[in-house]
Amino acid sequence: MAIVGAAGKMGSWFTTYFARRGLRVSVYDVNKKMLRSSGNVRVANSMSNCVNGADLVLVSVPVRMTPRVIKQCMKSMKDGAVISEISSVKHKAFRALRQAPGSLRPLCIHPMFGPGASEKMQAKVLMVPVRNEEAELKIVHEMFENAAVKVLPDAKAHDKSIATVLGLTYFANIVFAKVVSGSNISMLKQISGTTFGLQSLIAESILTNEPDLVVALIQENPYAKKYIRQYLKEASAVAKMASANDSKKLKADLKKVRSKIQKWQDLQQSYRRMYDIIENLK
Repeated sequence: MAIVGAAGKMGSWFTTYFARRGLRVSVYDVNKKMLRSSGNVRVANSMSNCVNGADLVLVSVPVRMTPRVIKQCMKSMKDGAVISEISSVKHKAFRALRQAPGSLRPLCIHPMFGPGASEKMQAKVLMVPVRNEEAELKIVHEMFENAAVKVLPDAKAHDKSIATVLGLTYFANIVFAKVVSGSNISMLKQISGTTFGLQSLIAESILTNEPDLVVALIQENPYAKKYIRQYLKEASAVAKMASANDSKKLKADLKKVRSKIQKWQDLQQSYRRMYDIIENLK
């Protein structure tokens, strides 16, 4: 294994994960001072030295740098090796993988977990086929034992889905965090019930992410801005009804939203699951 960007949170997670599985891992990062050789882990003095001879190269760098680093890695990789990346926004990275020479095997994946994940948990991994879906799926299952892999048809489908799943979610929680940051959060948690406790926990966990990731999810994803505009429009509409004390219209709006969501999800089941999560946290 070769991991480029190994000093980052995810790069560090993958280094530990593969080393514990008994693989020899070569690591490189521009921030060399953050890397240490130990056991199966070797710190390379250059990117080319890191990837040369590796069976699988994993690029774990900020989204905006991923396409360029993919192209740099490919110059020094051996024939038959896998070049993979894990970025949260795919359209440019996918294009770079499609340009890989026939002697290399490109792999486009998105692990749907963060660096705080347990190595024993069942990993959820998204995959966008580049050349050979069956062969690439086999590689993913070799990388992540017992992984739950969801195959998306193309980079557009990935980015459009992630714009909601991560982009909109991160945006809403950042706004929430900005609003409550001026309050005595410790006091609020002491008097709060389950809803604020979970909401603040999610917002706080999002703030542990590298700023580069948060910015990329909001700015680099071409579909995120559309959902953010829609979010702001809906927020303005709800605020307008609340300010006008139009309880009749606000109630009707809430019932309409609830009806739409219930077509896809049992809300009572969601309510029970919330309390299950709380009990597990305790």
